Amino acid sequence: MHYLFLTPDGVGSTILQRLITMTLYLENHAVQNNHELATGLALRNGVAVKNFHFHYDQIQWDSKRYSQRLGKTASILHQSNPQTTLVSRLAKYHMDNRKDPANDRQDFYKFLNGHFERKIMCVRENIFEYAMSWSIREQSGVLNVYDKEDRDKVSQVSEVDEKYFIQKCQQYVEYTEWVEHNFPNVETVSYENTVKDSDAVMQQLTGHRGTFTDKIGLPLRSILSNEYNFLRNRSESNMSNDEMKALVKYRQVCNEMLDKKIIFGVPLKNTTLTEKKNQIKNFNSCLDKFYKFAKNHNWIDQSKATYDFVNEERIC
Repeated sequence: MHYLFLTPDGVGSTILQRLITMTLYLENHAVQNNHELATGLALRNGVAVKNFHFHYDQIQWDSKRYSQRLGKTASILHQSNPQTTLVSRLAKYHMDNRKDPANDRQDFYKFLNGHFERKIMCVRENIFEYAMSWSIREQSGVLNVYDKEDRDKVSQVSEVDEKYFIQKCQQYVEYTEWVEHNFPNVETVSYENTVKDSDAVMQQLTGHRGTFTDKIGLPLRSILSNEYNFLRNRSESNMSNDEMKALVKYRQVCNEMLDKKIIFGVPLKNTTLTEKKNQIKNFNSCLDKFYKFAKNHNWIDQSKATYDFVNEERIC
């Protein structure tokens, strides 16, 4: 079974890919996360793989990242050993940047719909926080947090570009339309559920129950929470010995998969909504603009804009 994650980027597709890949790896499946399809693939030992070199804080693309024809990418996927599960993603912004002929795009989408048994639309329940996170990214230059240094850069941003903020809201709407038009019968998984109900999401998508408790020593939700808190307050960590042992084992498995090039990087939770509110001085101005924007899209749940799902509390 192969997995395709659809994303506008910034909705948790990278962490979801990694956790699905890790679950299957821990359960002794042959699995390969080949990340982004729109930037090209290669065959390695008969398996479709990503064709870039990943470093913890950046991806080094060559100048021809969109040079592989979509038909060639489809051919590599078709040739990949079916005994190895592929965990892939397709980002709308990459497809937009490629500027392929419409017929080539439609042929590619048709192939993907047939090739991938599980097609998952990655979403955010709190679209306001999605746009705010992107706006902070734009100011900090940090696309994903991998260590405390990245988090420190993010924390230095005190104001965001409100025009850019609304652009990200609009791009999210366009992403939902893109999925609706090109990928029927998708499953929907939210970033919020991935982080807060991780074990249930892994069971839903892989069929395996209790993998992280059995193999690592704690439920995945606890591990992710401890990882976030440890990186944020390393000197003040009050984890128990069992919690620390599980976190160390989890990171060891991540590094093992990195060494084997099964996954590409281990980004961490950036900031909570409460932290964003305390950090960004034009937070409330952006919130007002979001409410006005959302009135034009009645499917957007405005009530979630002020709910901090990590701390499980309403911030205002």
